[in-house]
Amino acid sequence: MFSRLLPRRLMVVAVSLFVVATLAVGLVQAQVTTIRFGTVTGAFVDRVNEMLVEAFQEAHPDIEVKVEYATGDYAGALTAQAAANSLPDVIFTADLFVVPFVQNGIVLDMQQFAETDEDIDIDDVYPIMLDLGRVSGDSGLYMIPSSYDIVTVYYNKSMFEAAGAPLPEADWTWDDMISACVTIKEVTDNFCLGNGAPSWWAVYVPWIVGHGGSLLGEDGRTVMLNSPESLAGLTALTDMWTVDGVGQPLDFDAGGDCFVVGKCALQLTIAGGMNSLRAMDPQPFEWDVQVIPSQPNGKVTGMGTYGFAISKDAQDPELAWDFVKNMLSPEIQKAVALDYSGTPLLMSLADDPDILNRAGPPDNINAFVENGENGILPTYFPGECGSLYAGQINQLIVDAFNAVLTGEQSAEEAFTFAAEEIQICLDETIE
Repeated sequence: MFSRLLPRRLMVVAVSLFVVATLAVGLVQAQVTTIRFGTVTGAFVDRVNEMLVEAFQEAHPDIEVKVEYATGDYAGALTAQAAANSLPDVIFTADLFVVPFVQNGIVLDMQQFAETDEDIDIDDVYPIMLDLGRVSGDSGLYMIPSSYDIVTVYYNKSMFEAAGAPLPEADWTWDDMISACVTIKEVTDNFCLGNGAPSWWAVYVPWIVGHGGSLLGEDGRTVMLNSPESLAGLTALTDMWTVDGVGQPLDFDAGGDCFVVGKCALQLTIAGGMNSLRAMDPQPFEWDVQVIPSQPNGKVTGMGTYGFAISKDAQDPELAWDFVKNMLSPEIQKAVALDYSGTPLLMSLADDPDILNRAGPPDNINAFVENGENGILPTYFPGECGSLYAGQINQLIVDAFNAVLTGEQSAEEAFTFAAEEIQICLDETIE
């Protein structure tokens, strides 16, 4: 008797569980009346924040977006919120945060959302930009990037012309650029690069790669910072300060950003820098942009961008995805470009006439796209020693640059010490 009734009872239980689960999901969705958006503020992102909120509220007029602006130690604040299970549903992120946020369980994998959402075409995004939201050895997607951001040369056209130096051309080598910089220094007593430039990975790693070197060996754990090729690149870079005298000294106060205040002829940065430069009224000098000059092994430059992600505490991840995915809509990507806040990361917009015909400055605005083929991603370090952005690895490299630029050590001495210390840490923390 019991054995004959068992299948029927199991079926009743299964139906009951399904009904309860369905009601529970419906209850959760019904209760979601607010979505929390954690982000930062600044000229580079303010308009993008606004566009994302506007697009989401157009699709979900019944849901309030609560924008929460972070200040101070952003990563530290999110780590504390994660520990308290109180993260916003959607969070601002950047390529420097992707690995630590994944390691600390702060963000969710958005790959499945991206693959199945019919509103977006994930295959239309430049693959190298999507890679900024991934972690080595993991197929997940942990950041939706905002822009096709390649480090490109901004130059003070007025300063070049005043010095009688030729304007940068697309086929220039770094030797050509340094020669022009020497002329500028001799005639105007201004510098070429600011003192913060060399210690940014997106500047010094291309010099290493451009001279045939690398940060890590093929095994992914042997530090190559002091290999002959890497040292050749680092020496050539720091020579602009120690030999040519065209880099802003560490103890020289320009009274602000060296390029913006007209004391440095060059700035190496991404397309988002256009917006703030164009906002200066009146324009203090004429400026333009150019692709990165060539190294002995070709053109190499860094790339990186900010973006957005779904946090592990999102009350409704699918709803949070509806917010984040707007970053990939053609409408927002085009709006970002027309606002001079970035370069579209959708390949389908590469030939959009409205984008191509944007008024200058910069007049050579297509350099941002043309420079894309020269971009490289930041090197990922295993273990618990930090990254090229933070922690022990970053500090050792920054200290090495400071030692070289102040004349305390040679490039070989400083970077050999940094390499040895990083190697010790990796050996101790890699299982």
